[in-house]
Amino acid sequence: MSLAAVAGGTLLALAAGLVHRDAARVGVDSGSPALWAGLVLLTGGVGAITALLVPDAPIPGVLVVVALGPLLYLLERDDSLHGDDDPDPTRLPSAAAADDVDDDAEPSDDGE
Repeated sequence: MSLAAVAGGTLLALAAGLVHRDAARVGVDSGSPALWAGLVLLTGGVGAITALLVPDAPIPGVLVVVALGPLLYLLERDDSLHGDDDPDPTRLPSAAAADDVDDDAEPSDDGE
């Protein structure tokens, strides 16, 4: 077994563990933390097996398969955190928290 296979397997297991931990902490709406960790393991494993068994497999395609699990998890995580509220096209998501704090403050009139 090569060093690259061991390192890749270790990174894949670490990524699945981090996804499981984060999904349990956040409380993802759809699925369970084990299901999301399994999806990360599945897509990473399919990508690794494809790269090993099909020597002419295009690397960008293999990377898309490997990244599919974590990307789907991140989309579901974002949806779980922000809910089903309609987006406000006039404000950035990062500005929403700051605007809630500053709504009660009077605008300063210092001439600028």
